[in-house]
Amino acid sequence: MVFFSSSATLTYRNPTSVHMETSAAMDVEDQPSPNSNNVKRFGLKNSIQTNFGDDYVFQIVPKEDWSAMAVSLSTNTVKLYSPVAGQYLGEFKGHSETVNQISFSGPSNPHILCSCSSDGTIRAWDARTFQQVSSINAGPSQEVFSFCMGGTSGNLVAAGCKSQVLFWDWRNMKQVACLVDSHVDDVTQVHFVPNERGKLISASVDGLICTFDTTGDINDDDHLESVSPGLQFSFHQMIILATCNHLIVR
Repeated sequence: MVFFSSSATLTYRNPTSVHMETSAAMDVEDQPSPNSNNVKRFGLKNSIQTNFGDDYVFQIVPKEDWSAMAVSLSTNTVKLYSPVAGQYLGEFKGHSETVNQISFSGPSNPHILCSCSSDGTIRAWDARTFQQVSSINAGPSQEVFSFCMGGTSGNLVAAGCKSQVLFWDWRNMKQVACLVDSHVDDVTQVHFVPNERGKLISASVDGLICTFDTTGDINDDDHLESVSPGLQFSFHQMIILATCNHLIVR
């Protein structure tokens, strides 16, 4: 697992899977490109010796202070590393199917890592003890492809499932809403809007991006605000970047 450092603009290509090779730790400084005054080569800054074997990586997520980094693997486990010291810290085991998303909690709970899986659960783990501290079950035969915490109270958990968006109150783990009419295929992305935590945006394999108002009682009829074409999206400040099947970024 390697880390690169440069002040140049990075072009990212997203392969279908990333196979991680074992590497010895080293430090390499940035090297200027001999072919251009405007482009720099990326030098190897640090690396971590891994023990993944034939497993491959789905997602890498650092803590906000970069003291730890979580890595979800094809073995349905999540491993924790120190990106600074280059050390393996431990792993989280409990999911029985593919881990679709991992995310550290915010500053109020910096040691909590959350994960969702095709086994239909969202789990919270203590990164200090590597023990599960809570779990939400979406129900029989459900898969959870994406999740996000937010809402006006900060305690609302939204999950993208099979053609549904589900909501729970994180404080008591009770389901508070289920949106079944907005999407007709797997909901692969759910995100609360930064600086406007009452709004949720979802994206699905059906090619739609939907915007919901999650204040009050949540339902499809009264709280669906807009529908747009798109497959996946991310936020940059208040701009939404969406990828579509015809490769246009909006």
